[in-house]
Amino acid sequence: MFGADQGLYWFVVFALLALVSGLLLLITPMVFAPRRRSALKEESFEAGQLPPGAKRIRFALQYYAYLLLFLVFDVTIMFLFIWGYAFASAGQYSFVYPLLLILVLIPPLIYTVKLSKALDMW
Repeated sequence: MFGADQGLYWFVVFALLALVSGLLLLITPMVFAPRRRSALKEESFEAGQLPPGAKRIRFALQYYAYLLLFLVFDVTIMFLFIWGYAFASAGQYSFVYPLLLILVLIPPLIYTVKLSKALDMW
């Protein structure tokens, strides 16, 4: 149905279309966005009420370590569940893929543990 050259042609067309649309989405606000700033525009506004207190809230850095731990384990468990479901019909070498996934996710885990020890979280 499609030859090798025709498949490559459509890949290049898709890649160029993605590049052009991405650049268009980046450039359009720069051209058409208003540039005038005022104190009223900089003020926080939510649901018709002016919020009390500071505009920015400082979060403790320990939440960053919790977020990293959650992401590493959540992504790993999600993919391992999918692999476990498909393992029954897969070949005997299908054990390599989850092993590679775990090996890829070990460095973020080590970094998070070192970060949490530096912050005295545990």
